[in-house]
Amino acid sequence: MINIFIKNKISSTENGFTLAEILITLAIIGVIAAVTLPSVINKTQDKQFKAMFKKQYSAIAQAIQLVYAKNDLLITPSLYESKEMPYFVCAIGKELKSIDAGIKCDVISNNQDYNIDNMPQNSNVHWHKDEEWFDKTGKPLRSNGGGTRGYGILTFLLPDGALINFNCTHEVFIDVNGYKKPNTVGRDIFYFFIKDNQFSPVFWTNETGNSVNGCACPHSCTQITRDNFQQDCTSGSGWGCSPLYIME
Repeated sequence: MINIFIKNKISSTENGFTLAEILITLAIIGVIAAVTLPSVINKTQDKQFKAMFKKQYSAIAQAIQLVYAKNDLLITPSLYESKEMPYFVCAIGKELKSIDAGIKCDVISNNQDYNIDNMPQNSNVHWHKDEEWFDKTGKPLRSNGGGTRGYGILTFLLPDGALINFNCTHEVFIDVNGYKKPNTVGRDIFYFFIKDNQFSPVFWTNETGNSVNGCACPHSCTQITRDNFQQDCTSGSGWGCSPLYIME
């Protein structure tokens, strides 16, 4: 009887785990989770951001076409450089059912004396302030008239929380989740151009490509071409992700 008890005790000790072994195992699992979990979360977020960008790209393209159709317009530089610009962007914001804007569209629509230099402003809506948004490598970025100045006020807040900014004449920036982080190009921030006399958004206005955020050169612009956009998305500034996600 005693021999059986001793045998069972030895067997139980050999097949089980000590408290120290269990703690070490849990520690290893914790380290692995700490290393891999952020990557998994980022990949999941990026898939969501990509889907949101595709949705916004389609919605904005349709809004622009509706504005042209309703006003019998063609895109011309004057829509961005003179009195037409405030009315143009406000019309697009209206089609998008924006809930707020950096300019007072209700005032602008009733007065023909406003232009890009004297538009009435709202202080609560603007594009990201300089160096509070980033490219995919982590470099802080600036924009033409960042914060509450210049083109930074040509920003619309949409019902789903996205920010749409009309920047540097023909450029449109989109932050699909608004002021929420990561505020990073190629993740939640994207771009496209509006080309003269063309109804659909494009990513290049000429054959050699464009300097995205070109009005902020040389500090914060990136040349995106038909040849380098895929590489830029994976290992560069992130601006190349915009054409990649729409064209894939």
